[in-house]
Amino acid sequence: MSNDTTAPKGITALIYRDDLGADFSNRGISAKVMEVTVIGDGIDPVFAATDERPAVRLVRNKHFKDETVIHAEPVTPAGEPKPWYMFGGTFIYSSDARFRRAAGHYGAVPLHDRRE
Repeated sequence: MSNDTTAPKGITALIYRDDLGADFSNRGISAKVMEVTVIGDGIDPVFAATDERPAVRLVRNKHFKDETVIHAEPVTPAGEPKPWYMFGGTFIYSSDARFRRAAGHYGAVPLHDRRE
């Protein structure tokens, strides 16, 4: 367990993948861990992100006809260039009401952790 008090804090969420267990993330975080720490605006800083629960942030994008689409992506460490992420086939979910409030709906959120 880390004593690093500078780690970002948020709420935990589980990673869900297909039953085949295939890794389509190209060695993204979902290939290595089973849980993540969701951080960001509107999320209570409850649990610190760790190597076993790396930090992800919810991202909102406007698409066709102003539809808002949400996904999660890993948080890039300070000082590193932000890579372009894409969907690798996994989702995150938490039964915590704070997750639903932050996501804007009740259900799983795609995890964009694949990069090439």
